[in-house]
Amino acid sequence: MPYHYVVSRIVRGIWRRVNTGDLDAPSRMSAAGLRFTVVGDTVIGGSWQGRDAIRDWLHSFAARFTDLRFEVEDVALSGWPWRTRVAIRLVVGGTLPDGTAYRNNATQWLTLRWGRMTDDWVLEDTKVVDAGLGRAS
Repeated sequence: MPYHYVVSRIVRGIWRRVNTGDLDAPSRMSAAGLRFTVVGDTVIGGSWQGRDAIRDWLHSFAARFTDLRFEVEDVALSGWPWRTRVAIRLVVGGTLPDGTAYRNNATQWLTLRWGRMTDDWVLEDTKVVDAGLGRAS
């Protein structure tokens, strides 16, 4: 089985597990020194270091919704096991506590080293974040 196919299946599987409530799935795939960034000066933006950062952020993000779903639209990969680059196009959807629907497009860029995330860079449409999550915080 080609390496990129296997990695794509793993990435899609992580998001499937998140959608079933396993919010710790990404942190289990992370290196101890993970660099995690959510781009933008928004209520969800910032940069953090360490495996726990992605877990804590995802739990905090999910708590803003009565339900939350991530739909993986595309996964593109390059590189080899010692340095794999992964681009993921996502649709983030859910319902805010006031009943308002939230839907946003996101791009996630990962760097993997021997199957562990060493860098995770996420960009959601900041205008949508501010309009939806800024109102709800």
